[in-house]
Amino acid sequence: MTGLAARYALVCLALVCLALVCLALVLAPACHAAGSEAGRLPLAYRTTNGAYPWTGRLFAVGWQDPAQAPSPDLWEAGDRLDRRTAPSRWIFTYAAPAGETARAMPLQWDAVARVLPDVDRAAVDWLRGDQPHAGLRPRDTRLGHAAGARVRVVAPPAWSPGKSGHAGFRLRYGLRPHMAWLGTSDGLLHAFDAATGEERAAYLPGALLPYAVSMTAAGAPTVPSPCPRPEAQDVAIRGEWRTVLLCGIPASAGAGNPPAAFVLDVSDPDGQMPFVPIWEVAATEALPLAGRGPVRAAGIHGADGLRWFAVVILGASAKGAAGAVRAGLALLPLDKPAGAAWAGQYAIRTLPLPERDCLGEPAASQLVAVSVLSDLTGAALAAYATDDAGQLWRFPLADAPQAGPSPAAACVHRMRQFAQPASDEAPVLLGSPTAPMVVYGAGNELAAVPDDLAARSATSRTTRQVTTEATDNGHILRAIPGGAEDAGWRLSLPHAGEQLVESQPLFPGYLLFVTRTPDGAQRSYLVLAATGESFVQRSTGERLLVATGQWLPPEASVFATRIELPGTPAQPGEAGRQAYSLSVWSATGNAVTRVAQTLATRRTGRLRWRELVGPAREDSP
Repeated sequence: MTGLAARYALVCLALVCLALVCLALVLAPACHAAGSEAGRLPLAYRTTNGAYPWTGRLFAVGWQDPAQAPSPDLWEAGDRLDRRTAPSRWIFTYAAPAGETARAMPLQWDAVARVLPDVDRAAVDWLRGDQPHAGLRPRDTRLGHAAGARVRVVAPPAWSPGKSGHAGFRLRYGLRPHMAWLGTSDGLLHAFDAATGEERAAYLPGALLPYAVSMTAAGAPTVPSPCPRPEAQDVAIRGEWRTVLLCGIPASAGAGNPPAAFVLDVSDPDGQMPFVPIWEVAATEALPLAGRGPVRAAGIHGADGLRWFAVVILGASAKGAAGAVRAGLALLPLDKPAGAAWAGQYAIRTLPLPERDCLGEPAASQLVAVSVLSDLTGAALAAYATDDAGQLWRFPLADAPQAGPSPAAACVHRMRQFAQPASDEAPVLLGSPTAPMVVYGAGNELAAVPDDLAARSATSRTTRQVTTEATDNGHILRAIPGGAEDAGWRLSLPHAGEQLVESQPLFPGYLLFVTRTPDGAQRSYLVLAATGESFVQRSTGERLLVATGQWLPPEASVFATRIELPGTPAQPGEAGRQAYSLSVWSATGNAVTRVAQTLATRRTGRLRWRELVGPAREDSP
């Protein structure tokens, strides 16, 4: 096996292991473990509006009775939060009193007044949950509006073969509670117990503190969610494994806050401090953070092994500014102490876009979202980022130098037609035997692009077109025959103005994505990841093209479940088969409805290795 093939075998193994861990989190109630917390976890979480534009609700969806359909409201976090007394809440911020280094401090008036001398005590009390005072915002619940933010469940550390020293960390924190993190439009990032809905703690980033205090006044603009796309990962910081939550804060023209990013150590939610801020950084002219998309973690080889960085998106600085920065990515070291400057060994590395885009024209686009491809050891190989011109860029990270210029980014693919706003959904990375498959959406299109790292221009790539055939309840997606087997695929969404809003891989071998049209309606699509086709398999093994893209109301939340079925054990000299029932559900205010269901199978070898490193098409029914 060549070095490149071995590296991508590790990539495939890492991607499949990650998919299994994520599905175990979401689908735990479908396979109950007696007495375990995983058996009590909800299937999904959904946010809704409150009685005011700045308040909201967080519902847990799951089975009260496994023999019946899931319940849309196992619990509601705002209701549980309202039953608490304000002094009983653990709320922290991160700020620097005059002449001191920024640190975590309780969100209390006396502590905040050291940072903001003119702060109104009633405003701080409002943020802590006191009933509104005269002149301050009314509210029906203490929970703020989620404003499009997503819930991120952080589980106990999973088995991670290949990561040196991680086993001890996993054993130490293997029984810690699952935590559901959600950012709201009052500037708070909440840590809820994922099984019960009780708030364990909340965090108000220092970058939002003065703006959150101001927004308590009636009529003032609200602040953005402090973490609309939470990202969690186990990383090694100064030789010690930790679980970190990485967040970006988007700018708000109304509130006036600049973009920012921050990282929390969330390894021990049962500890004396349920989380510990690692650092925060706000955008400057020299570091024009964009605050868009998820912030990723990347381990990069150095003299002492892997060193971990936060990968954030940079916007282009103002034209004509001294030392102007091109749009691209920035790598911020996670091992920087709170009091150290971003200099020397903690200097920020920037990875700018090339001067030319996919068409050879001057690159003038802005990046939108990024995903990082890593191997089994955690070492980052590449970052894939989308931009607002419908292009997909690859930034090499493997064996990148710790200092000095990094290898140039390359444009991997460009959508054929692009006129709509770019989706902020990050690319989905899928494994294959020789190269990753990158799925991303832009405008009215979706594309699955294999990146074999060959020296081919983005405009020379050919992908199979997936056609859409309207039926009574959706569309049949069918790939046009012909072309290379691993040439990827592209899909023009069948409705005017339809745009991708969410996508996720479903093990084994499927892709679920959700779209929205300008009228607010949503649609969910379940397709084979390797081909983009809407297949269903019967228990007899027969494959049928079926309709997908079913209409969903604007407020619906979409999630998937997977149940393993009896399979065929592997025999000497012969492969076995595993079978899974995949279901897609739509949760609204009063019901949970099954939207689609299919049977997925995959081959397994005697050593169960092929199932982890085999190509994506092998998972096709």
